[in-house]
Amino acid sequence: MHIPDGYLSPIVSVGAGVVTLPAWAIATHRVKAVLNHRTVPLLAIFAAFAFTIMMFNIPVPGGTTAHAVGGTLIAVVLGPWAAVLGISMALILQALFFGDGGILAIFINCMNMAVALPFVGYYTYRLIAGRSPLLSARRVWAAGIGAFLGITAAGLLVGTELGLQPILFSENGHALYSPYGLGEAIPAMLLSHVLGASIVEGLVTALGVAYLQKNHPEYLTSLKNIVAGGSVAEGQVTRRPIWQTITVSAVIGLAVLLICGLITGGGDPAKMFGAEWSSVSWSDVAVMLLIVGIISAALVPLAWFALPGRLKKTGAWFTAGAVLAPLGLIAPGFAYGEGSVDDVSQAFGYVPKGLQDLSNIFSAPFSGYNVPLGFTNGNNSQLWRAAIGYEISGIAGILLVGLIVYGLAFLITRTRRTTASDTPATTEVQPQ
Repeated sequence: MHIPDGYLSPIVSVGAGVVTLPAWAIATHRVKAVLNHRTVPLLAIFAAFAFTIMMFNIPVPGGTTAHAVGGTLIAVVLGPWAAVLGISMALILQALFFGDGGILAIFINCMNMAVALPFVGYYTYRLIAGRSPLLSARRVWAAGIGAFLGITAAGLLVGTELGLQPILFSENGHALYSPYGLGEAIPAMLLSHVLGASIVEGLVTALGVAYLQKNHPEYLTSLKNIVAGGSVAEGQVTRRPIWQTITVSAVIGLAVLLICGLITGGGDPAKMFGAEWSSVSWSDVAVMLLIVGIISAALVPLAWFALPGRLKKTGAWFTAGAVLAPLGLIAPGFAYGEGSVDDVSQAFGYVPKGLQDLSNIFSAPFSGYNVPLGFTNGNNSQLWRAAIGYEISGIAGILLVGLIVYGLAFLITRTRRTTASDTPATTEVQPQ
């Protein structure tokens, strides 16, 4: 869903700032109400979590790949304006350091994933949850459904933006930017999300809310008047039914993914989701899994023992997520609309002028989640080498996102305190 440079006209990419810049300004003002010593680190953790799950590429119908985002989960816990800031920061750092999304496309990528996605997801959640207790199973379902619709709406926006390019910008019958029309772009984005990425996004969000209800209900109940809307009963944590619900929904979700994969692959497991799984070097996959297992066995316990008490469990989970992120490299294909110039040339027989001029205007230092240590994601590289580079850059990115968002949130709260202290106190004047 990350749109690279060259696929959209600069007028469209930069013009999206008309929506994104005011959203950032309003978000900075609005989140002051929910940021304190407890929620500042929570926002940083959620932003790092969003960065992590966006590294997981999953196969989806059409022989391509997609990923979850996590925006609705942040919105459910801290409100949609906090999600705007957290997801935006993750997207900006992805573009600047890892080449995931274009520099000119930062505004429109943030508009799609950091503004539209969390607001659609959050208000769908509010509509379904109603006045149910904060710790009820109904809110778990509401969060999952909201996340499903939120990322699907973002996918529809991306498909529309890409599909309009050949209509609005063409020369001599050739598209100047994305050559995929509305009839191709919208169905491709909707199909890949409704039957793939949206299911994963819903499961991740539902699991996240259920986890917080069971292990950290204070994060939900302490914000109930701001996030849930008015006076909402806390209710009891129905531990067993919630996890039974999540287990059943996870099994159903995975079964739906499997069925969708088989249908789009013509019933052939070797062509699930329309991808050519026979092209995968399974011997390299086995070596990669072995190395990932060794790294996990070393880093996860290290994170557990090195982190302070409150962060042990969360830090261990994040470390495991960073280490396991390279599993997404196994999926064949590339994300729709994010292919190379060569892919477009092969499909259409020419390279749009916009791609020639804009696709290489910025070179990220860790492009493709590579580190300059001899690791590479090139076609001639063994999978395990690419995986190690992916892991190293991923862990560095998680730490970077977490620290920057923590610092930004801390500055916002500091500004609030300074403003409050500078406001002169009023004294009541007694009548003479």
